[in-house]
Amino acid sequence: MTRRVAVEWPLTIILDGEPLVVLTRTPGDDRDLVLGYLLTEGIISSADDIVRLEFYEGGDKAEVEVRGRAPTAQAGETGDVRARLCGLCGTRAIETLALTLPAIAAPPVTAKDLQMLAELMRAGQKLFAATGATHAVALAPTTPVTADAPVVVREDIGRCNAVDKAIGACYSQGIAIEGPVLMVSGRISLETLAKAARAGIGAVAGVSAPTTAAVRLARRLSMFLAGFVRGESLTLYSGGTYDAAS
Repeated sequence: MTRRVAVEWPLTIILDGEPLVVLTRTPGDDRDLVLGYLLTEGIISSADDIVRLEFYEGGDKAEVEVRGRAPTAQAGETGDVRARLCGLCGTRAIETLALTLPAIAAPPVTAKDLQMLAELMRAGQKLFAATGATHAVALAPTTPVTADAPVVVREDIGRCNAVDKAIGACYSQGIAIEGPVLMVSGRISLETLAKAARAGIGAVAGVSAPTTAAVRLARRLSMFLAGFVRGESLTLYSGGTYDAAS
């Protein structure tokens, strides 16, 4: 049997003439990835903040000029956000992180919403079907989630890259994110929750389980958080409005 191998390759982001971060990603949807990363790391507050975004060196380097930094992006903290989030496992640290995130209203979520979103995500996992090596994210900009809803599905070797690509795609396509639900194919990490919160996404679910840090942050922000979404069953970890009968 012959199988494709998932591509793993670096993308360097240069922000206002200074190196910001090197992302190891699956090439493709890179403009959405850069836009989503800047938004979910709190470096910009709107896609309109980007003055210029150009790719060089075969598409492996992105140079970005922005109009202004978001208030949450403090000097000297933008380049190591991922490393800092990976180390935030204590309750006090999570409380501190929560203070930097916007208030979110979790949308009402039904069992049908989550079932449909999981199905649409699985249907869109073309790269995973070919390689078995990628994560997927499905973002429903609004609820309820139906078969013909404008759901955005993105894949990448990095779960957070997939989150950034999906969020960036909504912004680049002008899709309004109002009462959204985010579905992930793997575990739900603290970083996934933080990125969702910065994008105004109040409901996150996955086919696998969340981490303890993710559960703490979701409860601190009153986000909806569910794991083990398998058919009609799931495990609910954090509040919001959920209708299991629908």
